[in-house]
Amino acid sequence: MSVRKHKAAFFLSWLIMVTTMADGQAIFDTLNLHEFEVIGILDSYKNSYKTTTLDTIVKRNFEHLDLGQLLSAFSPVFVKSYGKGSISSASFRGTSASHTKVLWNDFAINSPMLGQVDFSYIPKSFFDEVSLLYGGGSLYQTGGALGGSVLLSNNSGNRQKPLLHISQTGGSFGSFNTTATLHLEKEKASSKTRVMLQTSKNDFSYYNNGTLPSQWMKQQNASYLNGGFLQQFSWQINASQHLSLMSWNQWNKRNIPPIMTNVYKGGNPEEYQKTFFTRNVLGWLYHKENTKIEVKSAWFYEKQHYYLKTTTSNDSAQTVTLIDSKNNTSGFYSKGKWKQQLKNDFTLNTGIDIDYNRVESSNYSTLKTRLTTSFYAGINKQFAKRITLDLLLREELVDGVLLPMMPYAGVNYKIIKKEKLFFRASISRNYHLPTLNDLYWYPGGNPNLKPEDGLETEAGVSYLKKLTKIISFNVEVSGYYNKISNWIQWKPTDYRYWTPENIAEVNARGTEMSASFNVNYGNWICRISGFYAYTLTTNQNALAVKKGYSGRQLIYIPVHHGNAFLYLKYKSWNLGWNSLVTGSRTTTMNPADSYSNTLPAYWLNNVQLGKRWLFNKFNFALQLKLNNLFNVQYQAIIWRAMPGRNFEITARIDIL
Repeated sequence: MSVRKHKAAFFLSWLIMVTTMADGQAIFDTLNLHEFEVIGILDSYKNSYKTTTLDTIVKRNFEHLDLGQLLSAFSPVFVKSYGKGSISSASFRGTSASHTKVLWNDFAINSPMLGQVDFSYIPKSFFDEVSLLYGGGSLYQTGGALGGSVLLSNNSGNRQKPLLHISQTGGSFGSFNTTATLHLEKEKASSKTRVMLQTSKNDFSYYNNGTLPSQWMKQQNASYLNGGFLQQFSWQINASQHLSLMSWNQWNKRNIPPIMTNVYKGGNPEEYQKTFFTRNVLGWLYHKENTKIEVKSAWFYEKQHYYLKTTTSNDSAQTVTLIDSKNNTSGFYSKGKWKQQLKNDFTLNTGIDIDYNRVESSNYSTLKTRLTTSFYAGINKQFAKRITLDLLLREELVDGVLLPMMPYAGVNYKIIKKEKLFFRASISRNYHLPTLNDLYWYPGGNPNLKPEDGLETEAGVSYLKKLTKIISFNVEVSGYYNKISNWIQWKPTDYRYWTPENIAEVNARGTEMSASFNVNYGNWICRISGFYAYTLTTNQNALAVKKGYSGRQLIYIPVHHGNAFLYLKYKSWNLGWNSLVTGSRTTTMNPADSYSNTLPAYWLNNVQLGKRWLFNKFNFALQLKLNNLFNVQYQAIIWRAMPGRNFEITARIDIL
């Protein structure tokens, strides 16, 4: 089928769903958070599944961060970064990066080739809300997220101040970050435009212990340039109908530095990656009384070019390695969602998703496509205002093949009637498809791979307490166990290339804890909050048992990981201190490997001081930030240099 025919088919399906579906409600309702609510803790304590949302203090003070930096500092999600401005991926609860789904206004932006998302390409300033769905709760949004999902959303509707927002950040290593937002509104129509530009020489100094002798060096060939805009149009058709159009466009260019052990090898290596993407969503929403229905269609396109050339170190400079990889991906997506409030405290959720992906790659033998149709239906029932029961069934049809049913069942119980003390528990089953790279990469792809099969159980307790009019706290503790069969793992072959196999049975289990203490007294605001994750993810397959590394932690997954945040505000002054601890990580599955290594734990601290001035028609703010305060030398990825102590200064202006 041609691309034109696919476009016509998806447009027709969108019209059919608009005209035939009954009244309904979007599954995910936007959360408008007050400034003093706790960052990402217990946002939905009445649900049977765990979800958190970042609050306004974080959004206001850290808008210049990319999404990977934000999640690393303010959530239990582990973020693996190849360095400043380099590839960044995230994993929930000990699963792999491809088990984390990222959805922008309900559509997954994961690469159909790799199955992952580069979080360094996602600017926080482009989104109104950032939320996390953990474990089985992600089935309410999508299938395949064995660890969890990150939800990025843009609010529609009436204008919220400011009318114009401009932020400029400058820092060490020739780094600059500019963001701006313009919001216009006239009668029933509104427009919001967001732009960003990031650039850096990224030439920091680091201690290289991968050379003999070890020495201080300056990072080379690590500059990057990212630019883009997100345009949003909204139209209130009438009191119950709303139409929206969003377009996210971005250009990225990064040079890739050599690893620390190769700085003197390969002559004058040249390595870079260029990316362009456009993501476009058209949505229609109907809401009246107890009924909501939402229908959306999207078109995504991404073009990526990766280039690597190494030469001999002698004068002839003969080429040793040459990779010139070009990949074009496009996708057409449609979905309809219906939520209906029924009698006797019943709520019905149902929907359909249609995803078509198309990939042209110099690393595939031919054009590859995938068509996925997903149906789901769920029901929510409240009993005596203390017990909530959730049941959900999701089914997926992939290129004509029906996957097994993906069920979810969960319960939430209010333990004490007059206290906000809740217990929740759930069990779910989820399937993750092999990526197109897993199936078709040349050489090495394996078209016979099976989907990864995850069975997860989870339980948790949450408690919210307001001690006085000015003091409150909340605590949450969760435990989970996720058994994943047919885990896909790439292995070296005798022919000097790697190939994926369904060889591993992996058990991911652990606990997550979060807490927050808040004081709001007169001109003072104080908050202390933190997250801690204890994660065990081990390979239990027969080969691991035979070779003696069964029970060994999977690579790059720390057993211990946590962060803490202190925020003080007095009148127009504010002080923030963020601390991040990452435990040791293995870099190979088998400790007998000659290149086996363990990366040591590290502890990073960032501190910031800000001042705000309020005027009649505009606000102005300055913020000074010191990153890696104690100048720790560390590696998040083996032999990838990370910056030491560095500074940033940010100026913001809001025109009201």
